[in-house]
Amino acid sequence: MARVNLRAAFMSGLSSTVTAQQVFTDRVNEVAAFNRSVEGLSRTLDEADVSPVVDRAQGRRNVLTLYGVGGIGKTTLSHELERQLLAGAAAEGRDDVVAVRVDLSEDGARDLEGLLLRLRAGLGQLGSRWPAFDLALASYWARAHPGEALQDFLDASPALRRASRSIGLGEQIAETVREIDPAGLGGLTGLAHRAALATYRAVRNRVREGRLLADCELFAELIEADADYETLSYFPYLLAWDLDGISHRSRSDRRPTVCVFLDTFEVLNGGADRTVERLVQRCVYLMPNVLFVITGRNRIDWADSGAGGELDFTGPECWPNLHFSNDTVEPRQHLVGYLSDSDADSYLSEALTRDGEPVMPVEVRRRIIAGGQGLPLYLDLSVSHFVALLARGGQPSAADFGGTFTAVATRSIRDLPREERDLVRTAALTDRVGADLLRAGQPNVSDGSVARFLRRPFLTHDDAYALPYALHAALRHAIREADRSLPDGWSDRDRSEVAVRLLAWLGDRLGSSADRVTTAQVLESGLKLSAEHGVFADWMARATQRLVEAGQWSELGAVLPAEPGGTPEYRAVIAAVRGVQLRRTGHAAEAVGLLDGVGESLPQGSPTAQLVQIHLAHALRNHGDYTKAAEIYRALVGGEFDAVARYWLCDYDYLNGRFRTALGSLRDQHSRGPEDEGERLRLIGHIWRVNARFDEARAAYAEAIGLARHEGLAAAEAKALANLAQTACWSGEVDAVADAATRARDLLDLVPNPVELVKIRSAEAVAYAVAGDAGAAVEAVGGTRRLADGIGYRGGHNLADVAQILIGVLGGDHDGVRSTRAELDARTRRSGGNTYWVPIVTSWIEGVPQATERDPRVEWIDGAAVSLGRWAEVATRR
Repeated sequence: MARVNLRAAFMSGLSSTVTAQQVFTDRVNEVAAFNRSVEGLSRTLDEADVSPVVDRAQGRRNVLTLYGVGGIGKTTLSHELERQLLAGAAAEGRDDVVAVRVDLSEDGARDLEGLLLRLRAGLGQLGSRWPAFDLALASYWARAHPGEALQDFLDASPALRRASRSIGLGEQIAETVREIDPAGLGGLTGLAHRAALATYRAVRNRVREGRLLADCELFAELIEADADYETLSYFPYLLAWDLDGISHRSRSDRRPTVCVFLDTFEVLNGGADRTVERLVQRCVYLMPNVLFVITGRNRIDWADSGAGGELDFTGPECWPNLHFSNDTVEPRQHLVGYLSDSDADSYLSEALTRDGEPVMPVEVRRRIIAGGQGLPLYLDLSVSHFVALLARGGQPSAADFGGTFTAVATRSIRDLPREERDLVRTAALTDRVGADLLRAGQPNVSDGSVARFLRRPFLTHDDAYALPYALHAALRHAIREADRSLPDGWSDRDRSEVAVRLLAWLGDRLGSSADRVTTAQVLESGLKLSAEHGVFADWMARATQRLVEAGQWSELGAVLPAEPGGTPEYRAVIAAVRGVQLRRTGHAAEAVGLLDGVGESLPQGSPTAQLVQIHLAHALRNHGDYTKAAEIYRALVGGEFDAVARYWLCDYDYLNGRFRTALGSLRDQHSRGPEDEGERLRLIGHIWRVNARFDEARAAYAEAIGLARHEGLAAAEAKALANLAQTACWSGEVDAVADAATRARDLLDLVPNPVELVKIRSAEAVAYAVAGDAGAAVEAVGGTRRLADGIGYRGGHNLADVAQILIGVLGGDHDGVRSTRAELDARTRRSGGNTYWVPIVTSWIEGVPQATERDPRVEWIDGAAVSLGRWAEVATRR
């Protein structure tokens, strides 16, 4: 289904005598609202004539929003709601109540693949069968991650690993796949891409035959759609459909209760770029049988009409409970206010007790309450200060408390020993920390100090993460401000120096064998440090290029800040990623405009400057300016991206007919891995092919195909097969071309590449022409041009011209072939490449002697007369 149609289809529808207590101060109104929301959603679903999962036009009543300022206690409240929900279910003996928690500020939490798999892991507690989602995921994974095991992805993220292993998620999905494709699990288990292809095709074929989930509307469209994030963002519908099925099969008279807690939502709706929020909102909308509890600093504006251009589902018709005027019907939006004085006093009285009695005197509690004005984080810090004074043998008095939040943060820092003061300042520089990162930032601090610091109550801990500790965001900012008034406070220079050490540690952690997920998470942390503290490390440019080469440019771009800032190097990395986004989405000219001049403020020859230049050259090449791109590639030889530059210079030589030069350079090059070697072999094959040495070309492509198949590189194999078809066609081997084309198109189902489809179609046109089927040849030429126009691939018309000229020569259309040759000549001269085609077609039109004079600059491998003589034979084979 076309993208616009797919979108439209889904839119139509916490050993002394003092005891420290873990205190949750009753949020009576909010807890009651949550309970009413759970009951209300269940009632709405029970009373609906048609399930809102199926009727996507029904307004959604599955969002409870709890919003308020930082430090007000939203996260604590969210955790307590989850605890009470599960505790109540346990007390009732229910096993059909599920809670899924996602902190959107954590590393990887905003990655759509990870989010959906966490939802699926949570739902897996209700049972192992989720056929619609699991089969669609298998089909998507086989194409989006050919050769990558799903289990490796599940194990790479700490939070996802913990969630998935608790239910055996990988095996649950694999079992579903086995029912359809018993012989292989494809991309799910990391088998060769051929097994992945078999899985995908098995699912697709059954869907087409109406033998698989025919009653799940739009399942077929999702199976057929491109394997990208846009398509993946509709998969929550399949989870909801499967959940509806569980509800209908339940032996009890009640449906399962599923609550998803999305915390720190301000990271999505607090900035200018709402791309990730749009995908998450789509998830919420498509799962109307799940209660989403959203906590963040901002009220969500989904029911407002003004967000219509940025989000899919907006307005009161879509979200009838979320608009301003609704202050009664649950679930709805709630402003989480400050604690009342009585609630705050209850908190302080229960936080520290001796023999069951409050340790804090009444006058101290009153002073804290007056200063804190009901902010829970203020109360937490005041309790920590009271404990510190007790530990030093003092008797805390009311004069030791009160003041602004910054004053409380100042006292909190003063309470710490000198070494720990430096540690809390270090922790305030970044989102998450661990013992090793703290030691890197403060190498002279003792291990004992680090261990004591990590036990401080103002740090939260989650052992699911490699960097498991974090300061509350509000406290991080307050500490930075409070530190400025302390005698030993850090200057901006001090912060920058520590940030440099943190960046170096992060870079060392990557190494050369870091996986994709680790690289992305470390780079995101590094970019945040760079933006906030004006520091930079060269490894960030290298990591960016690594992710781009791995095809992760889209995911990386999703977490980039909307506003410019930081060092020139930082801004350049941001520009490079955005340039890649533009280029890969068909906006090469805009990419050139964005990247041109960005590197002027950078140190000449730095990795970042070279990063910008390499992507500027790529954009120029995509835009058809081969000459200027080649100038940049030459300047990059011997630098950070030497191998990339040398390869593309060889390609430039090939495009300009310097075949002997290109071939000699390619033979001297050393590949960085199988992907590079495959590209080198294919380019060698190209040179042999355009010199009409078809046997050598076939051998090069066959070697590239074997390498790609052995390494599980579906995209590379598809390209080499397309090239093989482009070689066999000149002998009129229609069957050989058809075989290579079929195999290539099957692989392109996994890894779409429309340029290769253009090449395949042009090869079919030539094969038909040589074989004497002029009608099929003409039709294939038209198909080549339509495909080329559809993706803006100018080179496709060169291939179509060559095929059309051959048809004309074989059919005696002398005037037509000369006209088409003139168009081919003009187009190739404008682009600065592929001009060798003109003497080739001239050998058919006017003979070899005239062809050898047409472009004497071409370095034919065997000389002009011999090479063009072989080409001339093509037109006489029939």
